[in-house]
Amino acid sequence: MSNKDSGLFAFLLGAVVGAAAAFLYAPKTGKETRAHLKKLTEDFVEDAGEVSANLKEKGKKFVAEGKTKVSELVEKGKARYSKALKKQAPVAEEPVVVEVKEEDLIQE
Repeated sequence: MSNKDSGLFAFLLGAVVGAAAAFLYAPKTGKETRAHLKKLTEDFVEDAGEVSANLKEKGKKFVAEGKTKVSELVEKGKARYSKALKKQAPVAEEPVVVEVKEEDLIQE
């Protein structure tokens, strides 16, 4: 979670706690206070759902970008490895002929 998102969450949580404390000390009837708290709770749940959806989208985007970058790095690594192998072991242009005598193959 980024600092911006955690700051927003802390702000919303503080607002809910502050509102709840204010309503508990307000000169309204219990029924009015409960109705108002219910409305605030519903609003909070709705806002939390929006924040959650936003974070989910950001997470998906982050993962997709990460996969793309890793794939690019793997391809670059393969290309560099292949290039290094070609420099290390040059392929002989003429075929190499090895002569083996029959007596060298027979074991006593």
